[in-house]
Amino acid sequence: MGNINSYLKHKRSTIKNIPEFDRIESEQERQDKLLDYYLSTDVDSIDRLHMYHFFKRYIFQGNFSSPIEDKLIKGECKVLDIGCGAGTWLLDLANEYENSYFFGVDIKPIFPQEIKPNNLEFIEADITNRLPFHDNAFDFAHVEGMSLIFTPDQWDFILSELIRVTKPGGYIEVAGRRNGHVGDGPVFRKMYDAIWAFRSKRNIDTDLIYNLDSKFELQSNIGKVHRIEKDVIMGPNGGKIGLVIQDISISYFTSEMTIKNLSEVIGISEEEFKNIIEKDLFEEFKQTSPRIFHVRFWAQKQLS
Repeated sequence: MGNINSYLKHKRSTIKNIPEFDRIESEQERQDKLLDYYLSTDVDSIDRLHMYHFFKRYIFQGNFSSPIEDKLIKGECKVLDIGCGAGTWLLDLANEYENSYFFGVDIKPIFPQEIKPNNLEFIEADITNRLPFHDNAFDFAHVEGMSLIFTPDQWDFILSELIRVTKPGGYIEVAGRRNGHVGDGPVFRKMYDAIWAFRSKRNIDTDLIYNLDSKFELQSNIGKVHRIEKDVIMGPNGGKIGLVIQDISISYFTSEMTIKNLSEVIGISEEEFKNIIEKDLFEEFKQTSPRIFHVRFWAQKQLS
């Protein structure tokens, strides 16, 4: 993880021109669009996504768990990442596996559009409609961090699309995060209860990540679904990596959109919410050991 700061410094030049949604007429429409996408598109939020990528790579000791690396090294391997966001996962892989080809799809173009490897292409598209690719086009299809973005019905469609565009014998991998309320304190739990309440209003199943592998197994043309799970203690009691995920979480909680939305859910002022995060939550982390769980599911598309 020693190269995080230099990587982010290099990438800042690629994300200066972030869309401001000028064509959306009202502020309410703008907020609805942003909420649909969920993640803010300001520079701090994109930097947080970059840092979070390196955190996940560290705890899993790799960018993926599917047995696809030999093919990536050999070359001519085609990889798809849907909901690619700032594109950090793809940028990392495209630089490491120069002889393979990488494609990222997202509804908002916050990914770098000019400074990127020649073997990487980003496409702006709504993945809840239909992926803009032919059947059996990719050796590896990947989606991460979207378990609290899509509704259960959307997940059924997205999984079927991932399978459709993956070659027989290729791999599909889904990754996400869940909070098990293990070792947390009342402040941290209050914050995440507010997040769950906010997302539930958008018909998001906040428990979906717990059984997403079962939903995966119900899809046709799919082999055994493998599950890999890692947990980390957030905060100083989790060591250096615990402080990293604490900083990422605090950065999220103190973002403008999060403060606005969650303060309304809890029923307090934005200033009160910010004080709780910057003072009470920091102090609570010193006394507690909340466990954060990250999970990956992967499976092979069956040969015809």
